[in-house]
Amino acid sequence: MSTFQASAPRYGNLIAAIAAVASCDIALGLTLQLLPLLMESQGIPAWVIGLNAAMGPIGILLAGPFLPHVLGNTGTKRAAFIIIALLVCILLAIKLSPFWMWFPLRFLFGICTGALFTISEAWVLTYAGDGNRGRVMGIYTSVLAVSFSVGPLIIPWTGIDGWLPWTIGIACIMLAALPMAFVVVDGDDFRQTEGGGFFAFVRKAPLLLFAVCAATLYDNVFISFFTIFGLRHGLDLDVASRILGIGIIGNVVLFYPMGWLSDHWSRRGVVVLTASLAVLLSLSLIILIDHWLIWPAVILLSASAFGVYVVALATMGDAFKGPDVMAGAAAIAAMWGIGGLIGPPVAGLAIDVFGINAMPVTLASFYVILLAGLFFTGGELVRKPVNG
Repeated sequence: MSTFQASAPRYGNLIAAIAAVASCDIALGLTLQLLPLLMESQGIPAWVIGLNAAMGPIGILLAGPFLPHVLGNTGTKRAAFIIIALLVCILLAIKLSPFWMWFPLRFLFGICTGALFTISEAWVLTYAGDGNRGRVMGIYTSVLAVSFSVGPLIIPWTGIDGWLPWTIGIACIMLAALPMAFVVVDGDDFRQTEGGGFFAFVRKAPLLLFAVCAATLYDNVFISFFTIFGLRHGLDLDVASRILGIGIIGNVVLFYPMGWLSDHWSRRGVVVLTASLAVLLSLSLIILIDHWLIWPAVILLSASAFGVYVVALATMGDAFKGPDVMAGAAAIAAMWGIGGLIGPPVAGLAIDVFGINAMPVTLASFYVILLAGLFFTGGELVRKPVNG
């Protein structure tokens, strides 16, 4: 059998898994933008809107410990189709329900999206080759960033009234089933064994999970407070918003080069480099906010902050296989829940106490803690690599 024939199923699985999760990611970005706008139009207080937004991360976080066993023992492909059906039903229920029902429905939506991303990351990490895993994860992260950003761009075209935005979101989720049909996976590949699972993974790779958590904290704090940071420093709203948008989208072209560098140089070296840059660039926002250099600084900052995430994923794929990858993917999904719940309140409290410049200092502190952890572990993100 030729090398191409041997690798064809693996690359087919990669393409199908990434395409499927990208399609669902569009629907996720659309929903996260649509629900707050609908609640605002109904005159619902901001604190209620914020509480509703927290239901998704709470669902992801609480479901995390159970996902490896449920998904692994159900079979990941079968579970993915069940989740897609549930997501369609949940979106229909949200559209047809009064807003107070959106709290439990958004909680369930968080569980389902967390489960779907757990499956997709387990597939991508498993079917990426050891020699190119960093580059594959760079592509995967770039696709997720772009597809997520497409969702909010649909709203100005569809508006928030009527069925059109919901129909598009539901259609995107249903389309995800098409590429998933081409994934070839053994039902026992991710079946959980005795002594494994979510908490076993946490014990083996706490620093790797904190690296992911640092990126999720950054994401939530930066998106929540950068525009306010710019306004308080005298920027116009449209300028601050454009800088934020360029920072979110512009950095995606740098994920692949970071993955390439981690494949050809050093995973450890890229993590240290990107974390150090995240610290320096976060603090530079205070100086550069009213200078033209703020534009490239924000792009490089976002790339550095998420570069840690890209390399952490590749490192997990190197060190863990089979059921442990599923457990790790579930733990990573939980880190996104933690970032959504903890990041904005912590940064908001710091801003209230110390002023708006506490925002970039808070961002830098996440990566200072990561660098300290790397120093004390000799640069190792994983305590005990598992090869079996």
